[in-house]
Amino acid sequence: MPKISEAEFKKILSGNDFGTLYSISGAEKMLVTYYTNKLIEKVAGKKPSEFNFHTFVNGFNIDVFASVLQILPFMSSYNVVVIKDLDLSELSTSDTNRIIDLLSSVSGDCIVILTYPTAAVKAAKDMSAKDKKLKELTEKKGIVLELDKLTPAVLQKKLISWASKRNVVLSPKVSEQIVDYTGTDLTQLRNELEKLCSYAGYGGEITSDIVDMLVTKNLEASVFDLSKAVISADSVTAFNVIDRLIYQKVEVLNILAVLSAAYIDMYRARIIIKNGRPVTDMIKLFPGVYKSEYRVLAIERNCKRVNTAILRKSINAIAQTDIALKSTRGDARIKLESLIIKLMLIAQEG
Repeated sequence: MPKISEAEFKKILSGNDFGTLYSISGAEKMLVTYYTNKLIEKVAGKKPSEFNFHTFVNGFNIDVFASVLQILPFMSSYNVVVIKDLDLSELSTSDTNRIIDLLSSVSGDCIVILTYPTAAVKAAKDMSAKDKKLKELTEKKGIVLELDKLTPAVLQKKLISWASKRNVVLSPKVSEQIVDYTGTDLTQLRNELEKLCSYAGYGGEITSDIVDMLVTKNLEASVFDLSKAVISADSVTAFNVIDRLIYQKVEVLNILAVLSAAYIDMYRARIIIKNGRPVTDMIKLFPGVYKSEYRVLAIERNCKRVNTAILRKSINAIAQTDIALKSTRGDARIKLESLIIKLMLIAQEG
C-alpha cells in the first residue's frame, strides 16, 4: 500500500481490520510517537501482555527477532512486534536481506510495527540500496505513515484546540504569536502551551502579554528582539539578548546570520512599502520564506523607524563583521558587541 494520510490512519485506528506491517516515520517526532502508541494500544491493549508484545531497538539480535515472529498469540488476537529506529546501514548485506525476508513473510496473526521516534529522516537521494529495498517492501506489503512538519496554520489550530480542551481561551492572533516565538516543533509548542494554560488558569485567556512574559523564544525571535532594540537604541535590551543567547551556547556566527536575515527582512519590507504595496505582499513575493502575517507586520513596525539608506549601511556593517569573524582571530563575542554598538550609531544617523 502506498503512503497514507494522517486522516486515513485515524480511520484504521477506529476500525478492526489491521495489516501485518506498519511503518511510522517523519520529521514530526511527537506525532510519530503518538500514533505508534495509539496503534500499539489498539492492537495489543493499554497494558500489553509480555507473551504477545515484543520491542526491539536498533542493533537487536536477528535470531531472537526471527523466533519472536513465530510466536502464536496467547489470549489475544495478535502477536505484536515493534522495531524502533531500525538503521540498516549498521547491518551487513546478508543480515539486511534476512530482515527483509522475515518482514515479507509475516503471518496474519502477527503485526510488525517499524517506528522511527528519534531517527533522522533520510531524503530519497541519501537512501542506500538497503534503505530503498526496505522502503519498497513496506510500501508494497505494509501501511506507511509519514508525518512531516506541520504548517504554521495547522499548528495554530492545534494550539487553539489544546487550549480549548483545558477550558482556556486562545485567539488565532495569539496562537500565531506563540508559533512565531517558538517555531514549528510540536513537542516544544505543547510544552509552552501547558505553561501558558497553567498561568492563565481554568476559564482564563492567554493574552499577548502573557506570551511575551512566559514563552521561551527561539533564535529567530530572540534576534528579532535584538534588531528592534538596536534600532530603538535600547542598549540594555540588546546586550541582555546577547547575554542570553551566549548563555544558551548559540554560536556567534549563527546569531550574526539571523541578525543579517532580520535586516534583510526590514529592507525588503521597506522597499515594498516604498512602492505603495502592503507589507503582507512579502508572503506572496517570497513564498516559503514568510508564512506568518504576525511576523511581517512586526517587521513593518520595525522598519518604519529607519530609512532605506540606514538599512543599506547597516547590512554592509553586518557583512564586514561576518568577513572579520571568518577571516581573522579574536574574541567573537567582542566583535559581535562592537557590531551592535556600530549598528546603534548608524540607526541614530537616521
